[in-house]
Amino acid sequence: MPANTLQSTVCRQCGKPFDIEAPEAVNVADNPGFKERVQDGSAFVHNCPHCGTVNLVRFRLLYHDPEQRLMIWLIPEDSLSAADREKLDQSMKSMWASLKEGLSDYVFRRVEDPGALIEKVRIFDNGLDDAAMEMCKYVTRMELVQTEKDQAKAAELADVQLRFRGLNGADNELEFVFPLAGAMHSVKAGFNVYEDCRAILGRNPELTPDGPFPQIDSSWVNQHFK
Repeated sequence: MPANTLQSTVCRQCGKPFDIEAPEAVNVADNPGFKERVQDGSAFVHNCPHCGTVNLVRFRLLYHDPEQRLMIWLIPEDSLSAADREKLDQSMKSMWASLKEGLSDYVFRRVEDPGALIEKVRIFDNGLDDAAMEMCKYVTRMELVQTEKDQAKAAELADVQLRFRGLNGADNELEFVFPLAGAMHSVKAGFNVYEDCRAILGRNPELTPDGPFPQIDSSWVNQHFK
């Protein structure tokens, strides 16, 4: 079992602070139960001891899956001061420098919230590439915008955050979910969209993510394709 540390949080309902026990790092090969809790989100759900409200708690976690050759650092940005962020960046660079030779076939990533970590785990467990997936999400979102006749709704769709949910059917359609107007919606894209995005990455090696725990998300896509 991973060693737990006390992490402080504040209840979203009553505003009172409380502590939770959470691991700072987990090798899921040694603790497959924790991987399951990440996959279903329960690792980040905690009840407030004061009012009982269910809270989604974001805490720092180094997630290591040796079977998938994957290491993801969950670092909530709002938990860091500017000085802490600089120290953490240096720590990540140092760790990556010490790991990259012995773990040259690993994928290193950084995410800011539990939802992003859950999505990364799903992507790599399905044998997919997260950079190509971010491109797929971008293309799918733009298609939603272009086919929406209501301009106000189209503007809202332009800002939604799609999350990969899984592959469906014999054709391996990509299913994405996103929040809009207080409800969750889903949209599907053909696997050929993913293959096209992979081909673009293959023709443009400068787009291949590299360096100490790169953050591959919508901001990364917008830097290259917007």
